[in-house]
Formats: sequence, C-alpha cells, structure tokens
Amino acid sequence: MLAETKFSIALVDDDSGFREALQWLLTSSGYEVQCFADAASFIASPHLSAVGCSLIDLRLGDDSGIEVLKASRRQGHDAPAIMISAYGDIPTAVRAVQLGAFGFIEKPIDNDKLLSVVANACRRHVEICRQHGRAADALRKFARLTDREADVYWLLVGGAATKEIAAKLEISPRTAETHRGRVFEKFGARGLDDIVHAAFHLRALSDVS
Repeated sequence: MLAETKFSIALVDDDSGFREALQWLLTSSGYEVQCFADAASFIASPHLSAVGCSLIDLRLGDDSGIEVLKASRRQGHDAPAIMISAYGDIPTAVRAVQLGAFGFIEKPIDNDKLLSVVANACRRHVEICRQHGRAADALRKFARLTDREADVYWLLVGGAATKEIAAKLEISPRTAETHRGRVFEKFGARGLDDIVHAAFHLRALSDVS
C-alpha cells in the first residue's frame, strides 16, 4: 500500500468469475473492494467519499465503458478510472484515456501490472483530493449558481478582474462585484484559490459531457 489510508477499489465487470478473481487479488493486497455487476449499480453508488480508483470493463452487456465513465463523472465520482479492455477494445480504451481515464489494462490481466497501475491511480487520487477537494462538493456548489453567476465564476477562474468581468458581460462593475461576492459565498471560498481548485473537477466534467 502507498498510504496509511486503506484505499477503496470499485470493480465494475459483468463476469462474475473475473470479478471474484480480481477481488481476491486486490483484497489480498490490502485494498477494500466494492464489486458491481452492471453499470447502473456503480453509477448509483453513494460512496463518493471513498479514496482509491475504479476498474471498469469497457464492455458491460449493452453498456459502453466510456458511457459508464461519463455518467459516473456526472454523478460526482472523482476516483481515477482504469479501463479493462479485451484485445479488440484498444482503440476504445485509448478514447477513454482521452476522456480522462487514468489508463487501461488488457485482458488477460497481468497481476503485477494491474497492482502497479492501481497503486499509481490511488496515489493520484490522494493528490487530487488534497489539491482540488472532491468533485461531488464542487458540483453541488456550482449547481447553486445562477447562469450569470456561473459566467462570472468561469471568468474569475480565467483570471479576469472585476472590471474585465463587467466589460465582457456588459454589466456595471458594481453588478459584477455583487455577482463575484455571491459566487464566493455559495462556494464558501476564503479566496480565489478555493474557486480555482474546484474548477479542476468542473472542467473535467465538461470534457466528458
């Protein structure tokens, strides 16, 4: 293990024998493992506070692993996702990486390689949580903004000053300052850094939408 915290692994695969084998491997290596036989149960999983990673098969019955990745991100799952691919799925796996997946593992599984990738993904998740907080929290706060406040939010993240925001949105500087204050209030931000850090998750969501 890479940290004193016990990492949690979400394993999403519709092959029961494969799930059991990977669950045994990961559990015996010190991880907590949650198994999901289908996309819907994983996406609906309430365990958004877990720190670790997800292992998602690219083919889940009629569901695409890429669509599962997108849907889980929209729900606030921010753990790095490792896609499990068969030989013919490599182009799809590459596409998943382009959409933000941490990486992919080919079947048949090389146990040592899998454990190495999982360990690296868990380490990366610790860094993400430390630097940017949790996606579910960022999504919840962003959802509280009005459309105009959301516009102000992204301009703030881009480094715009109040006068620049006013000019871009064609509003008075006083109105821009009011919107700015409401953005800070709704995010519970102590400074601009808090808003910028949350943008990491919100940008990632827009990339997979």
